[in-house]
Amino acid sequence: MFYNRIAGMRLRRILTFLTTLMAGLSSQAQAEVTVESLTSNAVSGMGAYYQDVYDAIRNFGDQDYGGALSRLEKAKKTVPRLAPPEVMMAQLYFDANLPAGAIAMLEKAIKRVPEDPEAYIMLAERAVSEGRFVEADLLFAKSGSIVEVFGDNPKRKQNLQHRSSIGWASADESRGLLKEARAKLESFLKIEPQSADAHDHLGKVLFAMEEQKGAYAEFRASADADKTKPSAEISMALLMKDQVNAEKWVKAAVAKGAQDLRTQIGAAQFFLKTNQLDEAKARAEEAVKLDPEGMEPNLLRGLIARLLGEYKVAETHLSKAHLLFPANTVVVNGLALALLELPDDESHQRALRFAELNARQYPNNPETMATFAWVNFRLNHRIEAERAFASMLNAARTGSVKYFNAEMGYYLANYAKERGQTADAIKMLKDSLNSNEPFAYRKPAQALLAKLSKLEKSKSAKGDAAPAAPKNAESPTKAGAAK
Repeated sequence: MFYNRIAGMRLRRILTFLTTLMAGLSSQAQAEVTVESLTSNAVSGMGAYYQDVYDAIRNFGDQDYGGALSRLEKAKKTVPRLAPPEVMMAQLYFDANLPAGAIAMLEKAIKRVPEDPEAYIMLAERAVSEGRFVEADLLFAKSGSIVEVFGDNPKRKQNLQHRSSIGWASADESRGLLKEARAKLESFLKIEPQSADAHDHLGKVLFAMEEQKGAYAEFRASADADKTKPSAEISMALLMKDQVNAEKWVKAAVAKGAQDLRTQIGAAQFFLKTNQLDEAKARAEEAVKLDPEGMEPNLLRGLIARLLGEYKVAETHLSKAHLLFPANTVVVNGLALALLELPDDESHQRALRFAELNARQYPNNPETMATFAWVNFRLNHRIEAERAFASMLNAARTGSVKYFNAEMGYYLANYAKERGQTADAIKMLKDSLNSNEPFAYRKPAQALLAKLSKLEKSKSAKGDAAPAAPKNAESPTKAGAAK
């Protein structure tokens, strides 16, 4: 039975919001595409290209892909220093979670302008993210030789050298080739000694090599070069496997920089990662005090509030974050789930609108589709929920989704329960509850597991069919929110 396969899948922590925050909200998959995000590695300020690139983004959003490419081609003719139009189109495709379109565009770029290295680098970065390290090696080696002689745009050349060096070192690190990764990063830092990313990455490599003093020095250099980076103490804490020592680093960071925004955000992230939600809340509140209108503090505080069952607080902070980044999928997802737990119909309808918005914009994102399915399920829109859940299961069947997080497992357990598949629902609930990740539905999941386990025992004892499961899932509002 396919549910057995789903229930047996290993649940992994996919705290997208945590990864996004730690990366400075720079992930293309989560960030709102702007003219600047497409062009800033090539040009600065506004120029004659601006309107065409802006219109291309709008065309792409309307699924007018041919029109978008035409606009980008026009922009490139106007300002030759821009990246090839196919490369910018690939960025748009990747942002929309449409990798097939992106790869097709990059292949066109390589065929048309083989002397431009960016398409090779983007394909190499993709290969690293998917674990294809031999392919990544070949692509980075190819791009490196092209970057060396690339002279069309010094600004782009510097950016591409940076990405190539960091990416190639990441590939080495992922395979345990720490000496090779170290050599590449140290070589690059001789060329660009103020690269915060390179110092940060080298710090992680040295930490893995058990050279903690060297790692700490690199993290300090990273924080000095870029004030948006976490403090060296926070960076060390986030890498520690020993939680006692990790907490010592966090406390040292807070004592040293209580008025530093990045320190408070980093401490909140650490406590969130280790599922210490009360401590995470305290640090996030301090971050909000330091930057009341900031994106990151409000996003972090709102997400932690939802995990604690403080749904009105979650709505307040996530709404602030939404005003700043209206297309950010993490913000929209969290806002939909927080609104769903408020008691009034207006909030439920807003939750539905946000879930629908995210599902339309990111139809291939498993978390957005899971939220869309769950919101419809809870609001008794059974046809829409059935289709969305079927899409999730099909994605797992075809391998496009490799795992479910705890909340996704809980949603599917409720769906299985409604379909009378009690044993499968129990397996999914057990997998979700065995996860150590922060989980807003932990108490409702425990209550549902106890109820279904009792039904199964009764069924086994009597040899009779289990009674029909109730149609509506229990919510954290009724069953109590988890800490």
